[in-house]
Amino acid sequence: MALSAKRRAFAEQYLRDFNATQAAIRAGYAERSAHVQGSRLLNNDNVQAYIQKRLEQLVMKQDEVLIRLAEQARAEYAEYLCDDGTVDLQKMIDDGKAHLIKSTKWNRQSNLVVEFHDAQSALQLIGKSLGLFKDGAGVNVEVNFDLDSWKRQREERRRELEAVEDPDDLEPVEEDECASTDAQG
Repeated sequence: MALSAKRRAFAEQYLRDFNATQAAIRAGYAERSAHVQGSRLLNNDNVQAYIQKRLEQLVMKQDEVLIRLAEQARAEYAEYLCDDGTVDLQKMIDDGKAHLIKSTKWNRQSNLVVEFHDAQSALQLIGKSLGLFKDGAGVNVEVNFDLDSWKRQREERRRELEAVEDPDDLEPVEEDECASTDAQG
């Protein structure tokens, strides 16, 4: 797959944002014809093959994800902490460990504050991927519900309740003598 430098540049630029027109412009094609050139280049078999090959290289595989999470969980950034509380960022970058940094910002005293990824969160993600933790109780319940049957039963109960005499219509019941005596005693 022999691509010219300009076509290779187009393919690399296309992988930035998947916009063929902008990729053609950034690769050095004329802006007025970039739309047509971008479309033509995307239909070129060699360019497509190159893009596919680069995508395969760029996609992060499962093993790489777990390795990076393991580095975060092990707090491998510790070796880059200096005695004065600073971080040797250049050494981290040179060693390929910049992915351990979550964010950086400047505080009010003009000191660079470096925040690292949380080790506990990394451990949880690793544990989930390994199936160590289960969400919920893992109980499967099957419920068979017949709506028509339920409606019939409800209607029968309603009729039964309507058939019961009104409590005000009932004759008074005389109290048991023992109950009266106990209540007085």
